[in-house]
Amino acid sequence: MQLNNTSAVMCRNCALYQTARVLGLETPDCSSLNRIVLRNLPVKKHEVLYHEGEAFRYLYLIHSGSCISNATMLGERRRVMGFYLPGEIAGIENIGQETCNHTTYALEKGSICQLDFSALEETLSKNELINVQKYLLGSAAHHARQLQWERSLTGMQTAEQQIAAFLMNIASRLDARGFPARQFRLPMSREAIADYLGLAMETVIRTLKNLQSRNLIAIKAKNIEILDESRLNSLLTS
Repeated sequence: MQLNNTSAVMCRNCALYQTARVLGLETPDCSSLNRIVLRNLPVKKHEVLYHEGEAFRYLYLIHSGSCISNATMLGERRRVMGFYLPGEIAGIENIGQETCNHTTYALEKGSICQLDFSALEETLSKNELINVQKYLLGSAAHHARQLQWERSLTGMQTAEQQIAAFLMNIASRLDARGFPARQFRLPMSREAIADYLGLAMETVIRTLKNLQSRNLIAIKAKNIEILDESRLNSLLTS
């Protein structure tokens, strides 16, 4: 089974469901949340969720498809800052700030659930608000740690290590949301991966082909199959 642009995360694996669980519910069908959440909104490829510098208001829970974020570096060049996969929360890094740090848009056709973060206080009871804020802040902290680890990829000694770690990270995140971790689709372009890792696109392409020639992975267009997880992991410590 391969991840494609029609793959949708099950509600029980989505951050919105976990938010509802915080409120003591077994399903995300919460009357309080329903007043501040728009569910399964369709998004088109390249559709912008939020722009860098605009006022922060919404969190976007990726139901299907995927998103990419970028930001202006040194006042001019835009740099890829990260990717959001099904079940993850786009915009969570903006919690606690007045404006959005990045511009985030859809890599492919999909759907999202939009949560009005600014309306939490006036919509939820005091106890509900405290619980949801704790959960979302914890999620934001987890996201920050994930980004910190991902950014450390650029400090690895070889491109091979960076690519291997990138693939294992994608696999781990998909696995956490109930998707196959050995076979998946990379929705981002090779150019976006290169920009994110600080490599040349030709280096990314060459390294992926090299990993395939050594039977560590199999590649078919954007589909990746991890053939030897142990050997791929061993590259990170070699």
